[in-house]
Amino acid sequence: MKRILSSFPIFLIIIVVLYLSSCTPQQEILKNVEVVDGDTVKVYGQSYRLIGIDTPEIHSGDKPAGEYGIDAKNYLIWFANNFNLTYEQKGTDNYGRKLVYLFGVDGTKKYLYEASVTEMGYARPLIYSDTSVPNYTKQIVDAYKRAYENRKGIFSKYETAPVVAKQNISNSYIGKIVWLEMDVSNVRYSNYTYYIESDFALVKVRYEEYKYLFEGYNLYGLKGRKVRFYGELWTDTSTNKYMIMLRAPFEIKIDN
Repeated sequence: MKRILSSFPIFLIIIVVLYLSSCTPQQEILKNVEVVDGDTVKVYGQSYRLIGIDTPEIHSGDKPAGEYGIDAKNYLIWFANNFNLTYEQKGTDNYGRKLVYLFGVDGTKKYLYEASVTEMGYARPLIYSDTSVPNYTKQIVDAYKRAYENRKGIFSKYETAPVVAKQNISNSYIGKIVWLEMDVSNVRYSNYTYYIESDFALVKVRYEEYKYLFEGYNLYGLKGRKVRFYGELWTDTSTNKYMIMLRAPFEIKIDN
C-alpha cells in the first residue's frame, strides 16, 4: 500500500483545490475510515456517500467494473492516509448513508476531496440541486474541465479510445471508455434529463450537469447528425439499448 500512496505527491492536492473558507464543515475527525470505492467510505459501519461526484464502479453485481474504478479507490485511500478527514453533511439517502462533502485538513487549511479526485480524472460531476453548495460545485466543475484539458485519468484515452457503432458494438465494451458513434434520430427532454436517441443506443444528459457544464450548448441541433459521444458504455435497463451518461460538451464530436 505504501507504494500506491507515495505515487500521489501532495502538490497535486494543493494545486487542485482552493482553501475553503465558507460553509464550515463538521469538525469531527473521521477515524478508522474504511474506503469502499472512490466515492464511498465507512466509519464503524456507517456509510458516507461523497456527493457532487460519481466514480467508476468497482463492484456492481453481474456488471463488469468500470475503468479507473480501482484508481479512484486508491486515490481516496491515499487522501485518507495523508490528511485528517472532516465532512459537511447534506442529509441522508434512502440507504441510510450520510451524504457529505469530504475535506482533508492540513494545518489550518482544508481541501475538498471531490474536486481533487475529479482533477485527477477519476471522477465525473454528479450534481443535485438539494445537496449542491455553489462554491464546491464550481470547484468540481472546474476540476473536470482541467482533467479534460490535461488528459488525466478517463481523458487519457481521449485520442485512442475505440470507436463503437451499430456494426461493431458488443457487450464486451460494457464498462469501457469508448467513442459511441450513432446517427441521432431524436433529441427530447423529460424528467430533468435530455435523451439523445438512435435505433440502437441512447445518450443521456442530466439537467444539473447541463446547467453547470454545457453553457447553453444546443443539444437539439444534434438531431439528424452522425455524432460521437465519449464516456463509459453501459446498457439502459428501460430500453435495453447501449447507453452513455454525458457530462460535458467536450465529450461530443459531430462527424457530419
